Amino acid sequence: MRFRRLALSLLVFASVLTAIGGHAIGSALVCDLNTQTRTTEPAPAGVLNSPAGTAKPDPQAKLGALARAFYPRSSAVDLDPQAKPGAPATAPATAAIEDPVLKKMIGIGLNNNQVMTWLDFASNRFGGRYTGTDAYTNGAAWALWQFKQFGVQAELDEAGEVPVGFNRGPWFGKMIKPVEKALYFGTPTMTAGTKGVQRGPVVIAPAKEEDVEAMKDKLKGAWALIPGESNGFARDGRRDSKMSPLTRKIGEAGCLGTIQMAKEPIKMMDGQILKWEDLPILPDIKLTESQYNEIKGLVEKGAEVQLEFDIRNWFKMGPIQYHNVVAWIPGTTYPDEWVVMGGHFDCYDSATGGVDDGSGFSPGMEALRLLAAAGAKPKRSVMMILFAAEENGLLGSQAWIKRHSGIESKVVAMINRDGSPSAIVGATVPVSWYADFLKITAPLKNLYAKFPFEVKQDEYPRAKPERPTGTDSSSFAMVGVPTVNFQTRTDYNYGRAWHTLLDTYSEVVPYTEHQKESALVIAVVAYGIANLDKPLPRQGLYLPDGMYADINTAQGRIMTTLDYKNAPAATAAFIRMMEGPAGPPAGAAAGGRPPMGPGGMGANQPPIGRIVDLSGGAAYAVIASAVQKSAAGYPSPKERNAILKHDAAGVLGLSYENRFYLTLKAKPGFDTKYPAVGRMIAGADVLKKLAKDDAVRSVRIIRVGQAAKDFKTDNEAFKKLLEAVK
Repeated sequence: MRFRRLALSLLVFASVLTAIGGHAIGSALVCDLNTQTRTTEPAPAGVLNSPAGTAKPDPQAKLGALARAFYPRSSAVDLDPQAKPGAPATAPATAAIEDPVLKKMIGIGLNNNQVMTWLDFASNRFGGRYTGTDAYTNGAAWALWQFKQFGVQAELDEAGEVPVGFNRGPWFGKMIKPVEKALYFGTPTMTAGTKGVQRGPVVIAPAKEEDVEAMKDKLKGAWALIPGESNGFARDGRRDSKMSPLTRKIGEAGCLGTIQMAKEPIKMMDGQILKWEDLPILPDIKLTESQYNEIKGLVEKGAEVQLEFDIRNWFKMGPIQYHNVVAWIPGTTYPDEWVVMGGHFDCYDSATGGVDDGSGFSPGMEALRLLAAAGAKPKRSVMMILFAAEENGLLGSQAWIKRHSGIESKVVAMINRDGSPSAIVGATVPVSWYADFLKITAPLKNLYAKFPFEVKQDEYPRAKPERPTGTDSSSFAMVGVPTVNFQTRTDYNYGRAWHTLLDTYSEVVPYTEHQKESALVIAVVAYGIANLDKPLPRQGLYLPDGMYADINTAQGRIMTTLDYKNAPAATAAFIRMMEGPAGPPAGAAAGGRPPMGPGGMGANQPPIGRIVDLSGGAAYAVIASAVQKSAAGYPSPKERNAILKHDAAGVLGLSYENRFYLTLKAKPGFDTKYPAVGRMIAGADVLKKLAKDDAVRSVRIIRVGQAAKDFKTDNEAFKKLLEAVK
């Protein structure tokens, strides 16, 4: 069976090589989309081509040629909006829509949605699209070609280069003795394959370098079981795959490769090779936990265990350029203003990226097709970006923003999708967006009976991320671009596919209806934002530089400023009550993630305090936690705030060492009694609901800007602040 699979792989590979050489590719790799071809017009003024506005250089032309080798020119997408068999019963809901373009777009989205076609092509025609692989390069060439078939403008946008490339072939493994059985395993990207088919006994690797010498004879020609549980990354580190001293000695002893235990679903990520001279040479096998333990148990009992592996991991000399794929419909009134849709095109190549992020970029791709198919001519330009190198640290989105300096002020909204296959059932937006979003999403409210759409308001501004984190939308948020916060519905367990061997197209198929709905929602929202008379306002979205307290109570959240400039000692005392003398947790300089829902993220954690009194126009809270006690032992500051007055509800102040208050109305008498340390900026309704004995679940200190981060509250700094107000 193994050799039949090898023969098939070689046959397909030979066909691809023939196609690249300029001949027609085998029909097995061509999907007949029964469509018409559109032509692409020259880019108008304001459309992005390059930083200088010049045409793209050779890489695009080369990859365009490669794309033409993969697909015949007669292929394009059927844009017929008429109902097809099995069309959703909700199609008549479009009758009340006045905009003919919107009505047509929804009709196509309901009756001829192609979102799964694009996922099929990316996952099953090209496979695992790790940045720097042929699969990514070939997939990007196809995506460029496909966008142009939609009738939109498209280009490859240079994002970076890798010093060494990688390509993955098939892999096989089995136990030979004491019984023959197949093994379930994987190897991280950028790690070594075997030297053909290799068979050998199994030994338990020594735990220390000095013990290798005594085991040299046993290690030679053997597979070594190494301790620890795999986290999916390469054995000797992700950012630098050089062998550890222990692994190097095991390799020098003639070991065939190492085997580490991995729990299912098996996570499989990567290493990193910085130069050709540092190519790894020792296979790094991650074997499912049950089989690892079985083999280890047999070896420990003295049984002879023989394993055979054939792992085809290949490398490619660099540097190898990689590109984002960018496509757009130019705006008619404000062509230099952009609504950007996005999803990352790369994935780990131990699977095929069906979920992460095939389920994300394919709805965006289809959304742009729906706009083009409906003949949309939006006021603002609508763009879709397939980002490269998200899995390597959001490198593609970071590069796009850097290459187009100043574009952040022209991107009116960024819509990113990266997560489970799901339906979009709502949006939570700033108060200043609410009226516009109600109008934009009105056609979606009852379009799908299973997925009614709801718009909610979020009055809580958030800190801009300080570094790329999570997904590509954070690259845009870092520079202040408004990002749209969709709510999704699914019963899919994202952890099943996220960076595992199970991340394939078949995982998404049961959620086809969800994916089609999401593509249509994204198209409708992008079209609506692009056609607003004015850009979405940015006020209330991100916190300006300063310091803030996010107080999470049993009734919900109350957010206040912290006036560390005019009441530094009292503000420091409040912060120490919540963070202790050690300061913020690692990585929390900008506040970390906000609480979610009425109970917040800490709803299942013990509360840190409670509301003890509501009288005299103020709500008083006592904090009694281990963190608070670690900062105790200092007198309460005697300072008063000469600028911030108790002139309204929502003024935050410090009453005793472990007690704070929020005014429920103006309390001018407090000005000479207590130090005011902040003013409420969100959560007025929550403040009104507070009741005695309500839990204070958490208080998160948010620092935005360098001055706020430089404000120190450790013991030494606090002593100096106290001395200054004596």
